[in-house]
Amino acid sequence: MYNLVSSLPRIKAVSKTIQRRFIFKLVFLIGFCVAGIQVHSQEVPTTESYKSAIELLPDSVAGMVRIPNLPRFCEAWKNTSLGKLVDDEAMQPFIEAQRERAKNYLEAFDNKVGVRPEDLYEMASGELVISWLPFPNDKRRPFALCVIADVRGKAVQAKTAIDKIDEDLKVAGWTRKDIQHQDQMVRIYNTEPKPGQLKVEQIVIALDETRLVAADRDLVVTDLLDTIAGDSDGEPIVKLEEFQNVLKKSSQAILEPVRSGGGTIAMEWFARPFQMARILRESLAVDRGNQVDVVKLLENQGFDAIKAAGGIVALSGEKYQLLHRGSILAPAVTDKPSKYKLAAKMLQFENAPLAPIPTWVHSDAASFSRINLRFEEIFWASETLLNEAFGDDIFKDIIEGIRDDEDGPQIDIAKNVLPNLDDQLILVTDNTLPSELNSERMLIAIRISDAEAIGNAIRKAMVAEPDASIMDAVPDVEIWRVQRGGDDDQLDEDLFGDLDIGLGDEEIEESPPLLDHWAIAMIDKGTNSDAPYLMFSNDPDLLVSTATRIRSGDKVGLGDEPEIKAIVTSLRELGCNSSALDRVVRTKLSLRAKYNLLREGKLKDSDSVLSSFYRRFLEDQDADTEEAINAADLPPLSVIEKYLPSGGGYSQTTEDGWSLTGFLLNQ
Repeated sequence: MYNLVSSLPRIKAVSKTIQRRFIFKLVFLIGFCVAGIQVHSQEVPTTESYKSAIELLPDSVAGMVRIPNLPRFCEAWKNTSLGKLVDDEAMQPFIEAQRERAKNYLEAFDNKVGVRPEDLYEMASGELVISWLPFPNDKRRPFALCVIADVRGKAVQAKTAIDKIDEDLKVAGWTRKDIQHQDQMVRIYNTEPKPGQLKVEQIVIALDETRLVAADRDLVVTDLLDTIAGDSDGEPIVKLEEFQNVLKKSSQAILEPVRSGGGTIAMEWFARPFQMARILRESLAVDRGNQVDVVKLLENQGFDAIKAAGGIVALSGEKYQLLHRGSILAPAVTDKPSKYKLAAKMLQFENAPLAPIPTWVHSDAASFSRINLRFEEIFWASETLLNEAFGDDIFKDIIEGIRDDEDGPQIDIAKNVLPNLDDQLILVTDNTLPSELNSERMLIAIRISDAEAIGNAIRKAMVAEPDASIMDAVPDVEIWRVQRGGDDDQLDEDLFGDLDIGLGDEEIEESPPLLDHWAIAMIDKGTNSDAPYLMFSNDPDLLVSTATRIRSGDKVGLGDEPEIKAIVTSLRELGCNSSALDRVVRTKLSLRAKYNLLREGKLKDSDSVLSSFYRRFLEDQDADTEEAINAADLPPLSVIEKYLPSGGGYSQTTEDGWSLTGFLLNQ
């Protein structure tokens, strides 16, 4: 079962962009899909003894990405809208300006294996597998990166490529030592550690007529050669029960859509979430100082019940240019309905029948997401997590303080708030033109069972908020606006004042605010809404317009847009009759403000919640700003928006975790 979906039809393939932050989406597109090399598909000679990389890699693998056939993958890329975007003449000035940066970014991803993207394009005739292996006992090098490429029929090109790599490494000061292992030559490259450098850098490459194996640790390569020779007692990743579980479910889920609608299985992935989290933290050199170790905190709080995740991507189908089916494995660890222990009991997501998009969601919205969750259970489950994070039993004191403090809002959360929250949250996003720093807007709506009780609680909280004022905007709707009043920002202090966790008082006082302004309201059931909602928005005008729609009875909304109807139809065709989460997104609208601000060099400074969060918690204040991407060469959005497909996705709670589905429609 080295290819769990090998029986599926091979129509066409397209690549999926590796998604990190918005800027790096374009960088990865250029670096991994536009290497400037012409790739021509060719038949791989039949080799009965050939074993896939997943039959060779050990079951200790923390994460893996497998492309079953790289040439077909690359050829199909050219036929997708994303591939055409990169090839568009209007994009070429930006692409040429960023090409080297993209390659350097990929090559400098901490522990390198020496093999560059263009090398893989030239030599791989079949599968390409990138994997991460943990070495937790090695504090200096706690993980290894490994690349395995099928080079059957292209051994000459592969030999030429690694000889060029050899020249480049020697020029860069690397020293080479050759060893023989399992009758195969292994090239081992090392560098002299720089003063103060603890981490030992190593590149190891082995090549024969069948495959290239490259890693940043000699033991990884020699162990793989032992496995190929049949001299290993360990079990391969393909026999791991967790691997089989998530990939089998993904394979079964994607089988029928590909059979009926065409497409090519282009990528498979697998991850052990907590191992990969540690590897990513190490590879990105994240130093949290004295702050809480979030990964360890989550493990301690029972989230390690999430054992594995994986999925399969099919590309270039008749209807879907990208279709992903995945699975998260998190079997119950208790016999209680909550399934998990401690704070992991927060993982309470309920399947509910797929309902129409509420008509109060306006037709210009960029995205709509809906999640069904048990608010009350999630809230109480967070107690042990917060107590451990702060190193003290503060949770109950905070709840009692909110209820009893004479100078506070005196809200009984346990009695008057939590029991009156229904089990559904909606997130709507949009953005306004012209694109400015405050263009991106979001609205959160929580369905309510008792509007009067929640309305009273909000009123008490806002009366105690010095920067809050009532907006006289919608009759019979009490909308509270909070506008920062300079240095005395009670919202920021209330939300983050206690989150010291080793940062120090001075740093917290100098931290930028998460939001400068926001609004909140309890909006009762209206002509255009079948339920009352507690609504929050970073833009008061968006909340006002939403309340007005609920009162007006205007039945034409986002759900009536042809583009959205097509997405909802696809959701149902893919099995979304009930879900814990469902989402629709119009990509060109969702990216509109981000893209325009990126072109102007203002994206990081925007007033969106995401940008504010980045500035507050993630930004490296000492980073070299000259290294920022110059996006001035990007064409106007109107030139490329035809390449930005709409899509959607959903997740369902299963007996032992969650299923994942996501797609981009053909234009």
